[in-house]
Amino acid sequence: MRIGIDFGTTNSAVAVVDGQGRARILELFPGEPLQRTVIHCDPRGVLRFGNAGFRQYVDTDLDGRLLRSLKSFLSQDVPRTSIGGRRYAFTELVTLYLRFLVRETERVTGQEVTEVVLGRPVHFNEDRSRDAFALDQLQGAIADAELPRCRLRLEPVAAAYAWEQTLDAERRVLVGDFGGGTADFAVLRVGPQRRGRAVRTDDVLGTSGVALAGDALDGRFLDTFLMGYFGRGARYHDLYDTTWKPWEHAIQRHIQRLYYLHLLRDPDLQRRLEHVRPRMDDPAPIDRLLRLVFDDLGYPMAWAIEEAKRALSAEGETSFRFDGFHSPRLDIEEPVDLQRYAEGSEAILASYDDAIDEVLAASGLDGDGVDDVFLTGGTSHLPFVRELFARRFGAGRMRSGSAMTSVCEGLALA
Repeated sequence: MRIGIDFGTTNSAVAVVDGQGRARILELFPGEPLQRTVIHCDPRGVLRFGNAGFRQYVDTDLDGRLLRSLKSFLSQDVPRTSIGGRRYAFTELVTLYLRFLVRETERVTGQEVTEVVLGRPVHFNEDRSRDAFALDQLQGAIADAELPRCRLRLEPVAAAYAWEQTLDAERRVLVGDFGGGTADFAVLRVGPQRRGRAVRTDDVLGTSGVALAGDALDGRFLDTFLMGYFGRGARYHDLYDTTWKPWEHAIQRHIQRLYYLHLLRDPDLQRRLEHVRPRMDDPAPIDRLLRLVFDDLGYPMAWAIEEAKRALSAEGETSFRFDGFHSPRLDIEEPVDLQRYAEGSEAILASYDDAIDEVLAASGLDGDGVDDVFLTGGTSHLPFVRELFARRFGAGRMRSGSAMTSVCEGLALA
């Protein structure tokens, strides 16, 4: 049995092709077409994967250790980490997660997996050496997982293959695939006469990508609306000088990479924050930073931001809330609006604009040469992301499919 695996930064999925040649997302557990890309280790050292691991983490009041955004770390030389009394190399964790997806697929289908088509971004990292390192790490994890006949396919190309199933004529499509860690673009020729071709290299006219997507936009949300709660604008004085000075610390930048917070838990950082706390004009930001980092609340903060992003996409303004963590000083309630969020994300949107220019140049087309624009991935729901494409190509050429599963369906078809 051949399967497609979308190993995503935030969520992962598995798809198969049915007897009618249609891609179908597997529910590895009832009612669960997506599995969170997380590994949870409880205090006894028991590892759980996907949604079961996430539920265990939440149901035990964030007890144990939760590893998330594994894919985002592929381009980094991550040191071994101790989990449940054992030290793991980073690639071992990726291997364990991939084995989990294959094992549960075989359990649900009752069939042996004999071939895997696994998605990969156009660029893991914009630095070429880091990009190559990430690919080596992924291929090493695949080899250790002993996945049968595993092939890698570009994720935006796979998304185009899924959308192609709806077409009755040939089209030139620009795909924008917005995941948690990367935004990837491709221009392809697609259509019913091309579906059955064994080799489709010539159909791909151009690709581009940037390592800025959902996680980076979460960071822009933090920077735009919430940094006052974490020390922006705060003042402090030196130990023997009562003159107030602006307080700035690198931690204020680092926390905007929420998936990175567990790497910040350094005793020296904790001592330095506790040392400056009595000399702050308001110690509450230090208390919040200590709780956020050392109680590992990056994931709950990301959930709260995700909820606010969904509300903003539907309503244009909402109230961001972060509470329920046994510390009134950490409770946050802040009005947020889509316009300010878009303005705070301008640098990321500019990188998308540049990537569109790059993929069009690579394909030898200008904007008029694109028949359709197909956007997929959770971040594609943000209105200011869609407006970027509508402004360049016209609202009439905008197309959508299953934002969370198009890539996986296309991998099964590839």
